[in-house]
Amino acid sequence: MPAKSIIYLDNGATSWPKPTAVGAAMVDFLNHRAGNPGRGGHHLAREAVAVVEAARQQLAHMINACDRKRVVLTHGCTDSVNMAIHGVVRAYHRDHGGFDRPCPRPHIITTTIEHNAVLRTLHCYASNRQIELDVIPCDSQGLVHPDSVTAAARSDTLMFAISHASNVLGTIQPVREIVASLRRIVPDVLVLVDAAQTIGHLPIDVQDLDIDLLSIAGHKALKGPTGTGALYVGPRAFPEIAENARIYCERRGGTGAVAPGLEMPNVLPDALEAGTPNAVGFAGLLAAMRELDDPEVARRAHQCEQELTQRIIDGLREIAGVTLYGRLDNHQRTPVVLFNLAGWPARELAGRLDADFGICTRGGVHCAPLVHQTIGTAPSGGVRVSPSAANTAAEIDRFLAAVRQLAEEGPSRAGHS
Repeated sequence: MPAKSIIYLDNGATSWPKPTAVGAAMVDFLNHRAGNPGRGGHHLAREAVAVVEAARQQLAHMINACDRKRVVLTHGCTDSVNMAIHGVVRAYHRDHGGFDRPCPRPHIITTTIEHNAVLRTLHCYASNRQIELDVIPCDSQGLVHPDSVTAAARSDTLMFAISHASNVLGTIQPVREIVASLRRIVPDVLVLVDAAQTIGHLPIDVQDLDIDLLSIAGHKALKGPTGTGALYVGPRAFPEIAENARIYCERRGGTGAVAPGLEMPNVLPDALEAGTPNAVGFAGLLAAMRELDDPEVARRAHQCEQELTQRIIDGLREIAGVTLYGRLDNHQRTPVVLFNLAGWPARELAGRLDADFGICTRGGVHCAPLVHQTIGTAPSGGVRVSPSAANTAAEIDRFLAAVRQLAEEGPSRAGHS
């Protein structure tokens, strides 16, 4: 289907179209700078290093990291989450006698709004009785209340992991309030925030939020290529004296900068960055972030996304048979709307929108099964609509007209089979 006929409303999965500067920067990198960063002294390797470090610096600036070296470049947000959770759990067991000897199980808290990147990674330890896990439910609007988290906190709570915003309902969580109340009970708890759905939409200040680990996706609202991401590692998780690091290096290998010896370097970012990075991807991400660095551009984009989100909500509310989930306004949410149409399985409805109207949405459980259980949409989930500033009001109206047409057509045969 020609690109001009597509209405793309699946930016919660990945942004599209990418800014033209992204592709241009990647082609320029491949043509003129495609050495292996840190793996050679020649000019191509040095120029690759310059690109990668510029991307690191831009990310550090975006989240107000105290030092760019605390931004570890990864292959995406899932990679970042795994690096954080595996690293923290492994470090705890290393410091308490290892997996092969009995030791107190660390206590970890998470929530039902989480993506499977968090849930499955924690489950692999909870199912083997290597951690004690408490999962805090959200309310019907997808909000996690601070009191619910602190009620589960214990003096031995090791980590708290939460998504900054639900990828299903778009609800932005009160992270600052939750962390402040949690630290009154457990001052040294390590806080992991999954920013996959918020970075690029909202300003994020890791120092103001007082968080220790922030997982970043480069390909969503930042509008960079897939396969790019980062993990911010704060001083509480990785102090200046590396022997006291509370995050263990799971991935080992060459770092380029520190070659001799069989031990990984004990300084960031090298301590957690093994192997050749996706340098061409970070060239594209750097170009995307530079376009977003203009405050006025960011303000207009945010305003556009809010207006389009409200237009979707208001339009869907007028269609008979539609059920909306989460907040019914555009406040304290990212541009994500979840709905169902009576008689239509979510995946089939999304499929018809694509096949018949050229409208890209996402039907199903969106890799976040527990939030669907909490709001009553399990097991089939719902249809997620996630616009961006690249969309127009006319495109939203075409989407609403398509849903209205399918509603008038009546329940699908699959829905009654």
